[in-house]
Amino acid sequence: MKFKLSPLATAMVLCVCAHLIPAASAQSTPSLPAPSVVQVPGVERHQLGEVEVFALSDKRFLIDATRFAKLPQSEWPQAMAQSFKSDPGLQGVTAYAIRWGSTVVLINAGRGARQGDDLGQVAENLKSAGISSDEVSAVFLTSLHADQVSGLLGRDEQRQFKNAQLYASQEAMVHWLADHHYVQAPDEQKVSFATTITSVMPYVKSGKLQPVETGVSMVPGLSVVSLPGGTPGTVGYLIESGGHKLLITGDGTASKADRRRALTQAAKQRWLVADGYVPFPGFERVQVKAGGALSQAPLRATVK
Repeated sequence: MKFKLSPLATAMVLCVCAHLIPAASAQSTPSLPAPSVVQVPGVERHQLGEVEVFALSDKRFLIDATRFAKLPQSEWPQAMAQSFKSDPGLQGVTAYAIRWGSTVVLINAGRGARQGDDLGQVAENLKSAGISSDEVSAVFLTSLHADQVSGLLGRDEQRQFKNAQLYASQEAMVHWLADHHYVQAPDEQKVSFATTITSVMPYVKSGKLQPVETGVSMVPGLSVVSLPGGTPGTVGYLIESGGHKLLITGDGTASKADRRRALTQAAKQRWLVADGYVPFPGFERVQVKAGGALSQAPLRATVK
C-alpha cells in the first residue's frame, strides 16, 4: 500500500528532517532553590533528588467500563483493587511537570477543555503549583492519543504552551498523522484521530514537533524508554536525580500484559512509577514478590 502523508504530516516530516533540536533548547543550568509548596487540590509535589515532580490532575470522568465488563462480576473488586479504583467506570488523567531549578518540562498535557467542561485542568493546576504555561520549555508526549494532547490547546484554540517544543516517538507521529491510518480507522476512532491532528497542528505549523529516540537523554536527567503495546509508538520517560529514578507512563489503551511488562521492568530496576491513568496522583512503588507476582502501593508525596 502506498504510504501517503497529509499536508500536516508532510509539514511534520520537514520538521523532523531539518534537525533535532539540541537538548540545550529545553534546558538551562539549575540555579534556583526549590520553593516551599502548599498542597492544593489537583496538585501533588514529589521531591526526586534535586528535581521537583508535580502531579497535575485533569479531573476525573466516566468511561464505558468495557474492561471490567469482560470479567465475571465476582472478579471486579480484585481488578479495581489492583488499579486502586472505587468505580470501574471512573477514569482519571494526570500530567506531570518536572522542574530542574528554572527549567520546566511537562509530560503529557491532559484531555483539555474541548473534551468536557469539567476537564482541561492541567494548565490551571500548573499555575496553582506556581508555574505559568509560558515557563514550560518542552512537552514530552507518551503518545499522541487525544488523552495526552488535547490539553495542548487552550479554550481559545491557541497554543497553551507558547514557548514549548513538542516531543513524541516517530512511530506515534506516523500512526496518528498518516492519511491511510485515518482512512482505515473505524468510524468511532476517527474522532480521536481528528482531535489529535487539530491539537498538534498549531505546534507543527510553528516547527515545534520533534521525534524522540528511546535510550537517548533529551534533557539532563530525562531519557526515553520504549513501552511496546497499547497505542503504537507509546514511550515512557525516565527521570533521574540524586540516585533516584522515576518512570512516568501514560497509556490508557495498554493491555494488562503490556502494563505488567512495564511495571516488572520498573520493579527490577527499583524505579518508582508515576502512571497518568491510575487514580491521582499516580505515584507508585512496585515490587516483584515470590512467584513473580507484582506488589503495587501508592507512594506518598514528599515535600522538603
